[in-house]
Amino acid sequence: MAEFSELIKNFDKIRDFMRDFYIYGFKSRDDFSVKSARTYDNEKRRCESYLGASMKWAYSRGAKVSFVAADCGKLAANPLYAAWKSKSFTNNDIMLHFYILDAVRENDKSAEELTEEITAKSGTMFDLQTVRLKCNEYFEEGILTRAKKGKAYRYRMAGSPVLLSDEILDAVKFFQGGVLGIIGSYILDGALVSNDLFRFKHHYIAHTLEDGVLSDILTAMREHRYIKISRVGTKSGLAAENRVCPVKIISSLGSGRRYLCAYVQGSRRFTTYRLDAIKSVKFLEPAENYGELGAAFTRNIKKVWGVSFDGGDRNENFSLTLHIDEAGEQHIIRRIKREGRGGTLERVGENTFKFTHEVFDANEASPWIKTFIGRIVDFEAADWLKRKLKSDICRMAEIYGVGGKR
Repeated sequence: MAEFSELIKNFDKIRDFMRDFYIYGFKSRDDFSVKSARTYDNEKRRCESYLGASMKWAYSRGAKVSFVAADCGKLAANPLYAAWKSKSFTNNDIMLHFYILDAVRENDKSAEELTEEITAKSGTMFDLQTVRLKCNEYFEEGILTRAKKGKAYRYRMAGSPVLLSDEILDAVKFFQGGVLGIIGSYILDGALVSNDLFRFKHHYIAHTLEDGVLSDILTAMREHRYIKISRVGTKSGLAAENRVCPVKIISSLGSGRRYLCAYVQGSRRFTTYRLDAIKSVKFLEPAENYGELGAAFTRNIKKVWGVSFDGGDRNENFSLTLHIDEAGEQHIIRRIKREGRGGTLERVGENTFKFTHEVFDANEASPWIKTFIGRIVDFEAADWLKRKLKSDICRMAEIYGVGGKR
């Protein structure tokens, strides 16, 4: 029987398991149908090792379910970063790592010289090609420098590109809590310091599970490339692939979820994909008209209330007439201007104001519109949206026992 190890070969597997069972799914052992029950137990033990005190459990419908429960405002560092730092390695990997770095610290050496020196010191025979591949890997990572002398490359330890002063480390402590924060976490680990300065009130720790995909998408955006994304429907569970041109990453203020905004050439329109549903990214050819797509996106995003472009060319208008006490409720007026997302607010009478907006998907504005119940004098929108809003209000009245007829 293979011995259990908390180290992993493939981050995608632990990402999917952690997300499906501990972040969004609240699933039990019986809901795991991908592989054997032993696989579930091993993945669960890994998660417990990574997350420690952040792991909680409860009984739901007679089954024990585990989940992540943490006060993000009290976290010095994202506990999910531990999953990124648990890559498995072979004995040769770890031996070569230290022997190579030690051998090239003072003088440059060729792969042949390194192979002979490492073999002599370790008493283990290493293949020249293995050492050369490891050196080239470290060169690509910036750990080693490489220069050709004669017919062979010679390798040497690279100097630190950044002087890690106290001021820079303080900045890293701040940014390790943000996008691609795992990079900052690695830097702090290397400097043997931890975050003792900053806490974040709204800290979406699950975002780091998407950071690998996000990094690839940002690279494609920088290089103005099309990409092929492999994704799984968050509700249907069905796999799909899409050829798209990425133009923007946006975050929902309500849920904290991040989305890829992309142009789909087949339908000739923009759409959004949840970042946590994207499994992998494959780089394709450059987009020759990337500048034009960016300009078109800038025009279209003004008509997006949340993240949906579903209206396409069929824009939806809605208006909201509200009663607001001008003398004592200026804060309501300021709030509408702040939260109106490009809509227009005008005074149409004493203590009466009208808010109008043209959007692709007016349904996204429904939760915001409902926050003004009790102030709404008139609501103008598509018939389906008016019916939906009335139905929701009647249903809420029934729940609270205040009557209400449809």
